[in-house]
Amino acid sequence: MNGNVQQKSLSREFLTNLTLEKILEVILLIIAGSMAIVLHARLRTPINVPGHHGIEFMTIILAARLSSSMKWASSISALGIGIFILFPVLGFSDPMSGFNYMLPCFMLDFVYNVSKNTKYRKLVLTLGAGLAYMMVPLSRIIFSMTTGYIFPSFLKHGMITPMFSFFFFGLAGGALGTGIYYLIKSILKKL
Repeated sequence: MNGNVQQKSLSREFLTNLTLEKILEVILLIIAGSMAIVLHARLRTPINVPGHHGIEFMTIILAARLSSSMKWASSISALGIGIFILFPVLGFSDPMSGFNYMLPCFMLDFVYNVSKNTKYRKLVLTLGAGLAYMMVPLSRIIFSMTTGYIFPSFLKHGMITPMFSFFFFGLAGGALGTGIYYLIKSILKKL
């Protein structure tokens, strides 16, 4: 100790700011997942078509996925879904709700990470959103066939119609989420 003041370590300050930024990003991703499932539960649009909530659900999840630099961003959003789906006031009666609505997030991360260097990435992500949301009825079919539990939507619409309608609405949500993200990105570039 010679009385001289030590200089701050630039790398330590950088790591602190980087960590704070990542923590904030994780919180925002969890909020996106929470918002997607709360909107799914609370928006009551009686159009009697299975999967119609895929539009807002996949719009939020894909826009959040594209906004993040983290490799498994949608899986982090799935954490928000898993937490909020446990609240009984949301009204989910499906015993597999948590898993069913977290599955599209995992699938979307897979598609996002596989399509990094493709020429048609926007198209691949949009189609991937449709396929990801189609995982909901697919997992229900597998659950029904292995346990004997019959989902009310299968009694009403069969097993094939939900597959197509979930794909279509997930695709629409994927197109909307991709479009919103790239539109906002281009507007911010001009500023």
